[in-house]
Amino acid sequence: MTIPYSRFLPLSFCISALLAGCAPTRQLAVNYPSTDEGDPKAAQATKTRPFQALPNFPSIDGDDYYVKLIAEFAFKGDTALKSGCNSLIASFSKNDLSSALIFNVRNSILKLDTEAVGYSYQSTTGKCNFKFEAKKQNLTPWMRLDSGTETQVDYSLYSSANSDVDVAGLVSKTTAASSLLAFTGVGLGVAVLGQFTGQLLNTSQQTPASQAVTPPANQSAETHSLPAFVSYTDKSGTLKETAFKVNAVTEGGVNPLNEDIKPIGELRVYPEITPSLLLRTKADGLPDARDVSWMEISQSPMKSATGDIKLQQVIEQSKHPEKPNLQPNWNDYEDVQVNCRKIKVVMKDLGFNKFDRNAYIYYFLLNSADWKNYNIPAQKAQAESVNTKTLQNYRRNNFGACLISDDIAAMKAMGLPVNTESDWAQMGDSSQKKEQFFMPLKSIERQLLTVLKNTNQAKMESQIYPLLTTAGKGDGTVLLQNHLGDFGLEKLLQQPAAPAAPTSEPTQNPEAATNAVTIAPSAPLPPPIPGEGIIITAHQLVQVFLGLAFNEFSCARIIPEQMGKPTANAGILLFTTQAGGPRAKGGAMEFEFSGGKINRIAFQSPSYRDFEQDTIDHPEMGGCRIDAELLTKVR
Repeated sequence: MTIPYSRFLPLSFCISALLAGCAPTRQLAVNYPSTDEGDPKAAQATKTRPFQALPNFPSIDGDDYYVKLIAEFAFKGDTALKSGCNSLIASFSKNDLSSALIFNVRNSILKLDTEAVGYSYQSTTGKCNFKFEAKKQNLTPWMRLDSGTETQVDYSLYSSANSDVDVAGLVSKTTAASSLLAFTGVGLGVAVLGQFTGQLLNTSQQTPASQAVTPPANQSAETHSLPAFVSYTDKSGTLKETAFKVNAVTEGGVNPLNEDIKPIGELRVYPEITPSLLLRTKADGLPDARDVSWMEISQSPMKSATGDIKLQQVIEQSKHPEKPNLQPNWNDYEDVQVNCRKIKVVMKDLGFNKFDRNAYIYYFLLNSADWKNYNIPAQKAQAESVNTKTLQNYRRNNFGACLISDDIAAMKAMGLPVNTESDWAQMGDSSQKKEQFFMPLKSIERQLLTVLKNTNQAKMESQIYPLLTTAGKGDGTVLLQNHLGDFGLEKLLQQPAAPAAPTSEPTQNPEAATNAVTIAPSAPLPPPIPGEGIIITAHQLVQVFLGLAFNEFSCARIIPEQMGKPTANAGILLFTTQAGGPRAKGGAMEFEFSGGKINRIAFQSPSYRDFEQDTIDHPEMGGCRIDAELLTKVR
């Protein structure tokens, strides 16, 4: 075929060339961050944020925090890629120009080896036919800080001008390989060693980016490593953010040497940390485990690639060899302690840090009475006068096979009411001081009850004599008072009248003589005991004890007015009497002592000095427990 000559052909050729030159394409270029600290550009590409040891903790522990790595693209101008376009037509079948940045994330401890797309760009001839994707995504799940520091991140830059090279396919496969990281919880994914990580590892190994494409001459690829994104020593740590400057580069046009470079944004790779994934955080940065129940924390949702799963299910479905029984025999201390230990081991292997582990363990143990006893508040122990022996029994069941001092410290830092060793030391000192406070009372009580429970008058006198003394009459005497009412106490103190002696002079009237022997003068009525009482002897006191016909006794307690004072010198005990005795039902006996001897004894009603109500409010005090049943008997 012959093409006819036309005088317009040179002009047409020029116009075609001009049009071709006015239809440039746009490629993306990346200024990758410099790892050279001396490079001034490194300061622009890398930002650091410090973090500190949590309050009340001497240094940063790798078990304190969780950390995860995030990739996020931040646009610097919405129209940078669209400038010069009259219409946007995504109508290309093959990509003439394409580029991508792909991350490879590895952590040998967690058996993590996966890839993620930082951004992907595909375009054909012309400025308006392009596709750009850059989504915010998690490059790692939440990891404990000690595990997270071992994470290594490489990035690969791919650029191709070959329409036969399927970079889009590479991006698609890499996206599929990293889909299992689309969760934010801990306890699933890479944190479950050998279970979900096996799925992740197998998927990523099927299509590694390094084997996806063999770069031809018109394709470039380079791989670099990012610096560690988290580090810590002693009290301070550093989080490092890296930014990739992404630019749009116009290629072609009338002057192909004149490249139009416009920044379109930054691809930021940055870490986040948190001290807890199960609990809210207080203003000081510590997790707050208060006002949570066993049910609530067990139902905490864990986000996985397949949907939410409850924390309790994560533990129960774990294939860990130490899988615990979450419903042990709560009355069996050893059974509860063994399963507490298993929970601790399993949750640590699942990736939970010390705060979340110990919050869960605390509410698990709260079902056990032994745990409640071990964490008895000091105020309660003091108010109920729990004796030293009982406190020692409480402290003995300390779940030491499960918990160490660091666990208890973590619980306390979260606001949970637990007793540390220092708390127990203070309670022990307080208990010993209280025992010293009650010791004189207990000594008098033991000696007095020995006398009261005896029935032999001679033995009673020999036992009670050295226990009595008054300032006015000396040893063997006591001041006796009566605030119980008229029950014949004066008669119990009266000596039996002696028979009249017969006369020695003879009498002429035998009847008169008989009357002289048998008729004695009537005994005078005993004077009433004054309010301040009278001083009597040990012999008289024993007469009173025997005459009252005691039946049973309570232990002795300090009178309410003297509680909380440095010393005490007065105690009260309750007694009941036998049927037919001078005092129906019984009453209370108050005794005052000093120097190991009783100076005063007073009979009184149980309600005197508000003793009855104090006993109801505090059934046990100073190791003396008085049950309501005995109070009912003496009313």
